[in-house]
Amino acid sequence: MTEYLLSRRRSPDVEQARLRLLEEYHDPLSVSQLDAIGVGKGWRCLDVGAGAGSVTRMLAERVGSTGSVLAVDLDTSLLEGLASDRVKVRRHDLLSDELPQSAFDLVHARLLLMFLSPRLGALERLVSAARPGGWVASIAPDFTTVALSPPSLVWRRVWSRFLDVVMAGGLDPGYGARLCGDLCAVGLVDVHADYIGRRYPGGTLPSRLLSLTLERVREQMVLIGAESREIDEARRLLEDPASTFIPPTTCVARGRRIGRS
Repeated sequence: MTEYLLSRRRSPDVEQARLRLLEEYHDPLSVSQLDAIGVGKGWRCLDVGAGAGSVTRMLAERVGSTGSVLAVDLDTSLLEGLASDRVKVRRHDLLSDELPQSAFDLVHARLLLMFLSPRLGALERLVSAARPGGWVASIAPDFTTVALSPPSLVWRRVWSRFLDVVMAGGLDPGYGARLCGDLCAVGLVDVHADYIGRRYPGGTLPSRLLSLTLERVREQMVLIGAESREIDEARRLLEDPASTFIPPTTCVARGRRIGRS
């Protein structure tokens, strides 16, 4: 695949700060998801696109000494410190590298599928790694629900440039709306999805997360016509407590591979 749109290579300090906010925002959703599935002692788990490793750490704690976790990502630099007898870390490209087949009680991929194409093919690869009766769990946002008020023409221009940049980089900004249907399309059963929509004042966690994401793709937005001063203003609006911010709707979904344990 081409280089990941938000590769740490381009801006490691900003990206690491963004990943910390991302984990702070999404980790409670992942905890609820793993609780609902019942991940516990002795489970064999695969964490694909493991990023900075917060879900890998959750899984390692849950599976205990009798279980195992395989954490894979294109960039494993933030995962290597987690390697242990219980946790294995590997560099892996889901679209080209093979995974163990029918091997895991849980296959987990948070905020990953939206970056990959063909997405259904990537999801089929995840399903093939789950054992019969095993679970596939994913979280994906739908950026088409994002809104900022009071209305601002600057914000609308910057947001449009942002969407152009991420789509050119291969990201489907509306994938959260498709995720549940895709889990059904690849033949999973017991599919369940929660769609979570919220509203926050500016300057809170989700608006700061999006502000840093705008900063990460500033260069690409300027190349397609955005003005840097307008990006600055959009970030200021996101971080202004007088603003009201509606973040992406988040789809938290799971399904089980057909077959007996």
